[in-house]
Amino acid sequence: MEFEEIISFSKTKMNECFKQFVPPALGLLFVFILLRTFEILFVWRHIFFQDIKPEIILSGFLFDLIFFLQMSAVLFILFMIVFFINKKAAQIVFRILGILISFIYLLLILYFSKAALPLGSDLFGYSFAEITHTVGSAGGFNLKYLIAFLVFISLNILIYNRINKLKLPNFVINLFYLFLVISVLGAKYLAPKSREFANTSDYSLAVDKMQFFVSKSYNFFFVGDFEIPMSNYYYDTDNNDTTGFNYVDNNYPFLHVENSPDVLGNYFNIGNKKPNFVFLVTESLGKGYSGEGAYMGSFTPFLDSLAQHSLYWDNFLSCGGRTFAFPPSIFGSLPFAQKGFLELNENMPPHFSIIKLLIKNGYSAKFFYGGDAHFDYMDTFFKKQNAKVIDIKSFGPPYKKMPSSGEGFTWGYGDKELFEKYFEVIDKDTSKHRIDISMTLSMHSPFLILNQNYYRNKVDQIISKLNLGADIIAQDKSYRDMLSTVVYTDDAYRYFFNQYKKRPDYNNTIFIITGDHRMPEIPILNQLDRFHVPLIIFSPMLKRTAVFSSVSSQFDIAPSILAFLNKDYNIQIPSETTFMGSGLDTVRQFRDVHSYPLMRNKNELLDYLYHDYFLSDKNLYRIDENLNLIPSNNQMMQDKIGNLFDEFKQRNDYMLKTKKLIPPQFIF
Repeated sequence: MEFEEIISFSKTKMNECFKQFVPPALGLLFVFILLRTFEILFVWRHIFFQDIKPEIILSGFLFDLIFFLQMSAVLFILFMIVFFINKKAAQIVFRILGILISFIYLLLILYFSKAALPLGSDLFGYSFAEITHTVGSAGGFNLKYLIAFLVFISLNILIYNRINKLKLPNFVINLFYLFLVISVLGAKYLAPKSREFANTSDYSLAVDKMQFFVSKSYNFFFVGDFEIPMSNYYYDTDNNDTTGFNYVDNNYPFLHVENSPDVLGNYFNIGNKKPNFVFLVTESLGKGYSGEGAYMGSFTPFLDSLAQHSLYWDNFLSCGGRTFAFPPSIFGSLPFAQKGFLELNENMPPHFSIIKLLIKNGYSAKFFYGGDAHFDYMDTFFKKQNAKVIDIKSFGPPYKKMPSSGEGFTWGYGDKELFEKYFEVIDKDTSKHRIDISMTLSMHSPFLILNQNYYRNKVDQIISKLNLGADIIAQDKSYRDMLSTVVYTDDAYRYFFNQYKKRPDYNNTIFIITGDHRMPEIPILNQLDRFHVPLIIFSPMLKRTAVFSSVSSQFDIAPSILAFLNKDYNIQIPSETTFMGSGLDTVRQFRDVHSYPLMRNKNELLDYLYHDYFLSDKNLYRIDENLNLIPSNNQMMQDKIGNLFDEFKQRNDYMLKTKKLIPPQFIF
């Protein structure tokens, strides 16, 4: 065959390939449109319970179209390769891929219907057992889902068979490929950008759920949110860096001089006897629905009352968007590693923690949890602190588990049962000094609690007294089941403190209450909102109360507790630590003097807080006194924070590779 004949044959074959690819591709586009319509009609209303703005709907269809065209470019390459081998095989492969894509897309929509957030690379941060555990909590794979899958797969096959018989004019085929090329070449500019939306909820609605998952997965496997900038690992240990720490040893990149001030001592009557510490970490306790100024109204009347007799931080932040972050952040002010410090499991390097230090000074330590403490390796962490773990395996009769969902799944025991178990255990404890840590569980999907109708009615009573707009009232009513668990947990705290008041050690105990993160199933306002939780420090030892509007986080708790114990109780603390935080800020007006990253999900390190700026997904925002995010074009500040973020990643990467956090002389 002559060269000209080969070229002519190839062109003819390519044209035929073009014509045979476009009809089934358009059939897949029609399935995408059906899936988005299903999402709008059934999922959006089910989650957000509010009028959907027309521009969000249009943005959603536009993002679907753009992603479909970009995906079609990849599918066309596969189609063409198989087509040149066997035409019929190319059609079969495309049909199989179309069904698979539709199936995955529907799964992602159904996940969104449960979590109110698109699924990203956080999927890869959990083990298979943890995933099945979480899916079971949401009701598992039930008959409704199976019907939905069968319907969409049948539609996919039907549409494919019908549209594949169409003979499309050449201008339609050419137009399709023109749009395909534009979508690929302009991918960077056509990608959805969260800062272009009024709030995170609008962005979550509009974004194509499959595009979001593919993009995050690509970054995880090929780019990485932990991408380390190209430079040598070296720090000038002779000078403070812009975070305010004086680092002392390049071989231990987080080790710095510990000089956090004692900001708590002036608020307490200091006695001769060391105080007990009771940490009450609350599942999903967000500031949006707890405390004065909560934008949904407050559904925690007891905690609100307690806060009035406490030290209260109303602009406090969790360090992670999920439970995995709270143990290392609160008790060790530790870096995140790659998937959260807990994910290192048995390979966690030796580290400082207030638990270890208190045990060294004569305290006993216990961790109480109504579920399986092996989830997120919480049990591993607390055992490494030499704390005793009391979890689901320690309960049994007469304690009742939370109601089951789906195929009989339940996370474990509710918060009242947890506190009853707590008192059963500590009533037998003869330790002179204690640090007790409880992690609640009831405010977690599937939001099923004992005597739920009673708490639903309590929600209605609270709503009837709220002086908020009609749209907020309607939204609150939509989340009645979720909010009923908030009221239940608040009631459990009322029980807890009424019982603890009867104990002889009550007057010598300091209670620290916060949330592990905000409830993700109620749509968030912005990326900072997912971390916004209250912090309450209550004690009969307090000689005055205060409300602080300055920003602090879970990273700052350990440095402040240790500075307090060192100055006021003469407990010796290390002169050098690896704490990420510099201590709680007790300035009453709004400000932020801190600098550190926040980790929204496992595998997703995308956010950095620096003073009153917040870098999120490479977008820069100013933070106002209500923790609203205002887009900022301050390129100099963005570069500065980006460099700080890169520096943290370098330190973090070095720690991961060497497992070096503290030198041998500090290990105890």
